[in-house]
Amino acid sequence: MTDPFNSIIGMSPGNSYFKDEVVKKLLQKVIEKFGKTAILIADIPAISTYIALGYPENRAWRDKALPQGNNLRNKVERAMSDLAYSTNQVKIIDWKNEVESNSVYKEKYQKVLELYQTNSTFQLSVDDTTREVLEYSEKEIPDLNSAIKIAANYLLSEISFMEFAPEYLKSDKVTYIYHRNWPIYEKYITGGFDNVPRHSLGFEIITTE
Repeated sequence: MTDPFNSIIGMSPGNSYFKDEVVKKLLQKVIEKFGKTAILIADIPAISTYIALGYPENRAWRDKALPQGNNLRNKVERAMSDLAYSTNQVKIIDWKNEVESNSVYKEKYQKVLELYQTNSTFQLSVDDTTREVLEYSEKEIPDLNSAIKIAANYLLSEISFMEFAPEYLKSDKVTYIYHRNWPIYEKYITGGFDNVPRHSLGFEIITTE
Protein backbone atom coordinates (compact mmCIF):
# COMPACT_ATOMS: atom_id res chain seq x y z
CA MET A 1 0.00 0.00 0.00
CA THR A 2 1.42 3.38 -1.02
CA ASP A 3 1.68 6.33 1.34
CA PRO A 4 -1.25 8.77 1.06
CA PHE A 5 -0.99 12.33 -0.17
CA ASN A 6 -0.85 14.49 2.97
CA SER A 7 -0.16 17.93 1.54
CA ILE A 8 -2.04 20.16 -0.88
CA ILE A 9 -0.65 23.15 -2.75
CA GLY A 10 -3.41 25.66 -3.40
CA MET A 11 -3.12 27.49 -6.72
CA SER A 12 -5.77 30.11 -7.46
CA PRO A 13 -6.81 30.59 -11.11
CA GLY A 14 -5.86 34.09 -12.21
CA ASN A 15 -3.29 34.60 -9.44
CA SER A 16 -0.24 36.18 -11.08
CA TYR A 17 2.03 34.80 -8.34
CA PHE A 18 2.09 31.36 -9.93
CA LYS A 19 4.59 31.92 -12.72
CA ASP A 20 6.37 28.92 -14.27
CA GLU A 21 9.54 29.29 -12.22
CA VAL A 22 7.57 29.79 -9.01
CA VAL A 23 5.46 26.68 -9.64
CA LYS A 24 8.60 24.64 -10.30
CA LYS A 25 10.43 25.83 -7.18
CA LEU A 26 7.35 25.46 -5.01
CA LEU A 27 6.71 21.94 -6.24
CA GLN A 28 10.32 20.97 -5.60
CA LYS A 29 10.30 22.36 -2.06
CA VAL A 30 7.05 20.64 -1.12
CA ILE A 31 8.09 17.29 -2.59
CA GLU A 32 11.41 17.47 -0.74
CA LYS A 33 9.54 18.03 2.53
CA PHE A 34 6.42 15.89 2.13
CA GLY A 35 7.47 13.30 -0.46
CA LYS A 36 4.33 13.82 -2.53
CA THR A 37 1.64 16.44 -2.92
CA ALA A 38 -1.73 17.16 -4.46
CA ILE A 39 -2.43 20.35 -6.41
CA LEU A 40 -5.71 22.17 -5.83
CA ILE A 41 -6.86 24.35 -8.72
CA ALA A 42 -10.38 25.50 -7.83
CA ASP A 43 -11.46 26.41 -11.34
CA ILE A 44 -15.16 25.56 -10.98
CA PRO A 45 -15.56 27.67 -7.80
CA ALA A 46 -13.73 30.51 -9.59
CA ILE A 47 -16.72 30.87 -11.91
CA SER A 48 -18.60 32.61 -9.08
CA THR A 49 -15.78 35.13 -8.69
CA TYR A 50 -15.98 36.12 -12.35
CA ILE A 51 -19.77 36.28 -12.26
CA ALA A 52 -19.41 38.65 -9.29
CA LEU A 53 -17.03 40.73 -11.43
CA GLY A 54 -19.76 41.11 -14.05
CA TYR A 55 -19.10 38.31 -16.54
CA PRO A 56 -22.09 36.27 -17.80
CA GLU A 57 -21.93 32.71 -16.47
CA ASN A 58 -20.97 31.11 -19.80
CA ARG A 59 -18.13 33.61 -20.33
CA ALA A 60 -17.03 33.33 -16.69
CA TRP A 61 -16.34 29.66 -17.36
CA ARG A 62 -15.30 29.64 -21.02
CA ASP A 63 -13.17 32.79 -21.11
CA LYS A 64 -11.85 33.00 -17.55
CA ALA A 65 -12.01 30.07 -15.11
CA LEU A 66 -11.46 27.28 -17.65
CA PRO A 67 -8.44 28.73 -19.52
CA GLN A 68 -6.83 29.99 -16.30
CA GLY A 69 -7.30 26.60 -14.67
CA ASN A 70 -5.82 24.88 -17.72
CA ASN A 71 -2.94 27.33 -17.71
CA LEU A 72 -2.07 26.37 -14.13
CA ARG A 73 -2.34 22.65 -14.93
CA ASN A 74 0.02 23.10 -17.84
CA LYS A 75 2.53 24.88 -15.61
CA VAL A 76 2.38 22.06 -13.05
CA GLU A 77 2.79 19.42 -15.77
CA ARG A 78 5.80 21.25 -17.23
CA ALA A 79 7.36 21.48 -13.77
CA MET A 80 6.69 17.77 -13.20
CA SER A 81 8.39 16.95 -16.48
CA ASP A 82 11.41 19.15 -15.75
CA LEU A 83 11.80 17.64 -12.27
CA ALA A 84 11.01 14.08 -13.40
CA TYR A 85 8.10 13.76 -10.95
CA SER A 86 5.50 11.09 -11.59
CA THR A 87 1.75 11.12 -10.98
CA ASN A 88 2.50 8.97 -7.93
CA GLN A 89 4.27 12.01 -6.48
CA VAL A 90 2.07 14.83 -7.77
CA LYS A 91 -1.72 14.57 -8.11
CA ILE A 92 -3.52 17.37 -9.93
CA ILE A 93 -7.06 17.38 -8.52
CA ASP A 94 -9.81 17.42 -11.14
CA TRP A 95 -12.46 19.57 -9.47
CA LYS A 96 -15.06 19.13 -12.22
CA ASN A 97 -14.98 15.33 -12.30
CA GLU A 98 -13.67 14.33 -8.86
CA VAL A 99 -15.03 16.95 -6.47
CA GLU A 100 -18.06 18.89 -7.72
CA SER A 101 -20.47 15.94 -7.87
CA ASN A 102 -19.03 13.97 -4.94
CA SER A 103 -21.71 13.39 -2.28
CA VAL A 104 -19.26 13.67 0.63
CA TYR A 105 -17.94 16.98 -0.67
CA LYS A 106 -21.51 18.23 -1.06
CA GLU A 107 -22.22 17.36 2.58
CA LYS A 108 -19.10 19.24 3.68
CA TYR A 109 -20.13 22.25 1.60
CA GLN A 110 -23.59 22.32 3.18
CA LYS A 111 -22.06 22.32 6.67
CA VAL A 112 -19.66 25.14 5.82
CA LEU A 113 -22.49 27.08 4.17
CA GLU A 114 -24.61 26.61 7.29
CA LEU A 115 -21.77 27.98 9.43
CA TYR A 116 -21.57 30.96 7.09
CA GLN A 117 -25.32 31.56 7.36
CA THR A 118 -25.53 31.19 11.15
CA ASN A 119 -22.18 32.40 12.51
CA SER A 120 -21.84 36.16 12.09
CA THR A 121 -18.11 36.18 12.86
CA PHE A 122 -17.37 33.57 10.19
CA GLN A 123 -19.66 35.33 7.73
CA LEU A 124 -17.91 38.65 8.29
CA SER A 125 -14.50 37.04 7.83
CA VAL A 126 -15.57 35.31 4.60
CA ASP A 127 -17.11 38.52 3.27
CA ASP A 128 -14.06 40.63 4.17
CA THR A 129 -11.69 38.14 2.54
CA THR A 130 -13.88 38.04 -0.57
CA ARG A 131 -14.11 41.83 -0.68
CA GLU A 132 -10.31 42.06 -0.80
CA VAL A 133 -10.22 39.75 -3.83
CA LEU A 134 -12.88 41.72 -5.69
CA GLU A 135 -11.34 45.09 -4.89
CA TYR A 136 -7.89 43.85 -5.93
CA SER A 137 -9.27 43.17 -9.42
CA GLU A 138 -9.75 46.96 -9.81
CA LYS A 139 -12.86 46.20 -11.89
CA GLU A 140 -15.80 48.56 -11.36
CA ILE A 141 -18.54 46.71 -9.46
CA PRO A 142 -21.87 48.57 -9.21
CA ASP A 143 -23.16 46.64 -6.18
CA LEU A 144 -20.18 45.40 -4.19
CA ASN A 145 -22.22 43.86 -1.36
CA SER A 146 -24.26 41.72 -3.75
CA ALA A 147 -21.10 40.75 -5.62
CA ILE A 148 -19.46 39.63 -2.37
CA LYS A 149 -22.35 37.25 -1.64
CA ILE A 150 -21.91 35.66 -5.08
CA ALA A 151 -18.12 35.45 -4.96
CA ALA A 152 -18.11 34.07 -1.39
CA ASN A 153 -18.87 30.68 -2.96
CA TYR A 154 -15.20 30.40 -3.97
CA LEU A 155 -13.89 30.61 -0.42
CA LEU A 156 -16.68 28.43 0.99
CA SER A 157 -15.94 25.82 -1.67
CA GLU A 158 -12.22 25.85 -0.91
CA ILE A 159 -12.76 25.43 2.84
CA SER A 160 -15.31 22.69 2.16
CA PHE A 161 -12.81 20.87 -0.02
CA MET A 162 -10.26 20.91 2.77
CA GLU A 163 -12.85 19.34 5.09
CA PHE A 164 -13.28 16.70 2.38
CA ALA A 165 -9.55 16.33 1.68
CA PRO A 166 -8.52 13.75 4.34
CA GLU A 167 -11.17 11.30 3.16
CA TYR A 168 -10.59 12.12 -0.50
CA LEU A 169 -6.83 11.58 -0.18
CA LYS A 170 -7.19 8.74 2.36
CA SER A 171 -4.94 10.54 4.82
CA ASP A 172 -5.19 11.10 8.58
CA LYS A 173 -4.04 14.70 8.23
CA VAL A 174 -3.73 17.00 5.22
CA THR A 175 -1.67 20.19 5.31
CA TYR A 176 -2.61 23.08 3.04
CA ILE A 177 0.46 24.76 1.55
CA TYR A 178 0.33 28.42 0.53
CA HIS A 179 2.87 31.17 -0.10
CA ARG A 180 1.47 33.56 2.51
CA ASN A 181 -0.85 33.55 5.51
CA TRP A 182 -4.47 32.53 4.99
CA PRO A 183 -5.99 33.99 8.20
CA ILE A 184 -9.56 32.76 7.78
CA TYR A 185 -8.49 29.16 7.15
CA GLU A 186 -5.91 29.24 9.93
CA LYS A 187 -8.59 30.43 12.35
CA TYR A 188 -11.12 27.94 10.99
CA ILE A 189 -8.96 24.85 11.53
CA THR A 190 -8.14 25.86 15.12
CA GLY A 191 -11.85 26.18 15.91
CA GLY A 192 -11.67 29.94 16.20
CA PHE A 193 -15.16 30.40 14.77
CA ASP A 194 -17.10 27.53 16.32
CA ASN A 195 -14.84 25.99 19.00
CA VAL A 196 -14.40 22.85 16.88
CA PRO A 197 -10.68 22.33 16.16
CA ARG A 198 -9.98 20.37 12.95
CA HIS A 199 -7.08 18.13 13.93
CA SER A 200 -7.05 16.44 10.53
CA LEU A 201 -6.23 19.74 8.81
CA GLY A 202 -3.00 21.75 8.86
CA PHE A 203 -1.52 24.83 7.26
CA GLU A 204 2.04 25.76 6.32
CA ILE A 205 3.64 28.65 4.46
CA ILE A 206 6.22 27.64 1.88
CA THR A 207 7.65 30.26 -0.47
CA THR A 208 10.10 30.09 -3.36
CA GLU A 209 12.47 32.65 -1.85
